[in-house]
Amino acid sequence: MHYFPFNISDYRSSTAHLTNEEDLAYRRLIEMYYDLETPLPVETQWVARRIRVAEKLVSIILDDFFTLTDHGWVHARCDAEIARYHS
Repeated sequence: MHYFPFNISDYRSSTAHLTNEEDLAYRRLIEMYYDLETPLPVETQWVARRIRVAEKLVSIILDDFFTLTDHGWVHARCDAEIARYHS
């Protein structure tokens, strides 16, 4: 998926507590999620290196916005948009 809708108001209200670095990490994680169209790998070091963000920030954002499952880190809103894209 190379395009996704971006609701500025929803994003701002959900991320107002983030630092600039955390905001960057979240945006890059979302972009990776849409690009892969699968849960993000559990290995945060691998993910951090791919998005060029410190592993500690990646862990903070994953814990805050994603859910860890047996398949990796999932994001409910992203999954809904990906499903809508495929339908």
